[in-house]
Amino acid sequence: MFQSFQRKKSVFHFRVKDCTYTKETMSEIFKIGIPTLVFQILTSVSISLTHNAAGDYGDSAIAGMGIVTRLISMGSLFVFGFIKGLQPIAGYSYGAKKFDRLREAIKISILWSTIFCVIFGLILSLFPTAIVSQFTKGDVEMIHIGAASLRTNGISIMLFGFYTVYSSLFLALGKDREGFILGACRQGTCFIPVILLLPSVWGLNGIMYAGPIADMLSAVITIFMAIPLHKKLNEMQKQTVEINTNTNN
Repeated sequence: MFQSFQRKKSVFHFRVKDCTYTKETMSEIFKIGIPTLVFQILTSVSISLTHNAAGDYGDSAIAGMGIVTRLISMGSLFVFGFIKGLQPIAGYSYGAKKFDRLREAIKISILWSTIFCVIFGLILSLFPTAIVSQFTKGDVEMIHIGAASLRTNGISIMLFGFYTVYSSLFLALGKDREGFILGACRQGTCFIPVILLLPSVWGLNGIMYAGPIADMLSAVITIFMAIPLHKKLNEMQKQTVEINTNTNN
């Protein structure tokens, strides 16, 4: 696509000299970009910590956990698709003070992302052995470990759509602090302490349940942050209605 711009084969012609770099513009870019960057870094760190913890239990444990990580990541990509559709609508509606439209967009995004996560999670939880078996040729131990982990993670991924929608929503509304906190929850604040401490107490089960515990903690934190957001949106809508009513009168 970029080459198409360079060769002037499209209606839009991109030239670096036409770009402007103001303090306000760069600030907004970093507000959205830095939390996303931190999320990606923490995702890599969490995967590395999981594999390191599983290394104490042999190659079969590492392979089993790796399969679970890839499957959960595949499902999360679908949720990110819902989020990419939500962000521009949420940002525009918030800026235009169309709070009814904003609430409707939030509700639809949570609904459909949760429906997907529930269906996807049920498939993983109900058929973990059959799914994991497709990735190996008879490694019984790997199938056992992978299936047990996939079953628990399949249940917890049902919450993924809920807290991920709000994480991206805060960023779309320009609330970088809240978006940063929620973005760092699942892979960082909630997960890293659990994966570092739980295996020493609970062994291999500690590794298997680290993700689900982080998911539940992230969902709880999201609830406490979402309630004030909706209260503020309701107040802003009331103020907008009052202003419009006074203007019309």
